[in-house]
Amino acid sequence: MARHVKRIETNRLVLRGINENDTEKIVEWRSDPKVYMYFKAPHRISIKEHLNWFHSVYLENDNRFDWICIEKDSGKRIGVFGLYREEMTAEVNYILAPEARHKGYATESIKCLVDFASKNWNCKYIIAEIHQDNKSSIALVEKLGYKIISCNGSFIVYRIEV
Repeated sequence: MARHVKRIETNRLVLRGINENDTEKIVEWRSDPKVYMYFKAPHRISIKEHLNWFHSVYLENDNRFDWICIEKDSGKRIGVFGLYREEMTAEVNYILAPEARHKGYATESIKCLVDFASKNWNCKYIIAEIHQDNKSSIALVEKLGYKIISCNGSFIVYRIEV
């Protein structure tokens, strides 16, 4: 099954729907111990595991959208950002390549996806569920105006009204 995920552009970035050609980069980013330590099921993934997820979960779920983030200037893939929607709410998630961190790319991408979810899905809220030890992501969502609404084990649930 193929589906179309809208291409989105910001001043410095292009976000386009993920595809099979992104597998190696996504697996590389997702398999970094400094990244997966903040996941609910922390482990290194394989190409086979990613492709299985891509075909049997991602392509079959009309409520999940993921974009590869590309620097306009270099054309380099620098991360993956996603939204999962449920009724009037969407959850944002992301992985940014180490060399792309602390440049404002996550802020730029998340703002753009919040705008997308609000305009295209009529979402009223965006949530982010972040591991309590992921200080960088916590600082990011708090800077963007997200507020804590609950805790789920070692994860803090943040929400912003759009």
